[in-house]
Amino acid sequence: MLTFATEFPVHQNTTSSDFLSTMRDWVEKSPFTGLSEGDLADLSPNKEFFKKGRDHSVRSIGIVRPNGEEFVAFRNSTLDAGISWETAVVFSKSSAGSWIGIRTSNESHQPVSKLPAAKKPYAVRLLLQRLGGAVDGALVVSDSPVWLTNSDIDLAARLLNGEAGCRLPVVYLSCGFDGKYAIDPNQFSKDLSGMAHVVVEPNRPFSRRLQIDVSSQNVYGGAVGIYWPQGTGRRKFFSEELDSPEVLKWAITDEVRGALLNRRPLPQCTWEAVESEVRRNEYEMLKSGGSKELSEYVATFDADLSARDRQIEVAEQEIARLQREIVRLQSQEASSVGAIVQPGSEQNLYSGEIASVLGDALRDCADRYPDDSRRGHILRSFANANPSNDIARNNRDRIKSLLRDYRSMDAPTRAGLEALGFSVTEEGKHIKLVYQDDDRYTFILPKSGSDRRGGLNSASDIAKRIF
Repeated sequence: MLTFATEFPVHQNTTSSDFLSTMRDWVEKSPFTGLSEGDLADLSPNKEFFKKGRDHSVRSIGIVRPNGEEFVAFRNSTLDAGISWETAVVFSKSSAGSWIGIRTSNESHQPVSKLPAAKKPYAVRLLLQRLGGAVDGALVVSDSPVWLTNSDIDLAARLLNGEAGCRLPVVYLSCGFDGKYAIDPNQFSKDLSGMAHVVVEPNRPFSRRLQIDVSSQNVYGGAVGIYWPQGTGRRKFFSEELDSPEVLKWAITDEVRGALLNRRPLPQCTWEAVESEVRRNEYEMLKSGGSKELSEYVATFDADLSARDRQIEVAEQEIARLQREIVRLQSQEASSVGAIVQPGSEQNLYSGEIASVLGDALRDCADRYPDDSRRGHILRSFANANPSNDIARNNRDRIKSLLRDYRSMDAPTRAGLEALGFSVTEEGKHIKLVYQDDDRYTFILPKSGSDRRGGLNSASDIAKRIF
């Protein structure tokens, strides 16, 4: 069963010898290896290699052509507790670039209800460290995040719209209402290296500008979005929906890994493709050498046909997986209420704001219709699916508490307002409050209040307009 798959470009100057040297170190220095140091000394790009230990075997096959094309496949197999693990790593180099393809599968030798999932092979990290990631569309494959700046609106829009030419998906970390991120970008980019690009939004105003260019398809307010290449859609994760940053991280990683498993591999990045190239080269050499030995021809043709048959089998398995994924996604879309109502141009200014406002409005509207009317049934159904948000009520209470005895902008009051999402600045004789950096929601407080009622009036005005 296939449990891990990915492909990524590496530096164009990489050679098949560099690749095999990295593979040799991966196996020999692994704490789980069953081979001794030096067992892989004869690895070569231009010849087949096989070495078997007690519960461990390594095989490689490859070809280096005079025109600069190089194709090498390396297979590392291990038997552990009755389960066979096999990781095939392929290096291909052509005018289209240098690529690495990695596919891990496992098979139980005994009846089991469920096979364990494979972790990302350490080979991915080692290959990126040794060979260096290359350009993938508008980004470079790396184990570091892409930190956007305020001038990167166009780049962000192309990434989210699937127009940046990337093969790897983009995991977009939006800036939270508190200016923080749901997941540590630096660590998460290492976890997803070779699997996805981690892109980090600089601030909340950037999100609102980006919203226009992506037709409100950007995640925001601390949410994390996965955006697939060629604009094939997104899967969104809100940090509030999961128990902790660690749980959120693993949920996103599993989603990315599942999608990569269901994606058809690049033709040049599979073991079968490399074996086919090698057999074809053997055939050409026999022809050019004038060999008339029928047995040699037959053996070469049989091996070539077998390799092609395996390629077709792998392709058919990938197609079947993609078809199942399409059915799953169509089922999700068909059952989604969100497919009925368009999101509009406004973003949440606090978690769940828009759904809560719509729910309240629908409840008010539903009361105008008889209980047994069709419109009443529809409106109440939507209202029940979008319950009121306690955050708004809590924020109203908090703003009134902060400004009830307001006389001046002391440190506790400023801290409380900033925690609610207000920026606080001094302008002449007044204090200026802007909610979530949106100038439409600007309020003025005096630097020195004359009485208690003034603070309550300001709190009432703010609560009425925002919460």
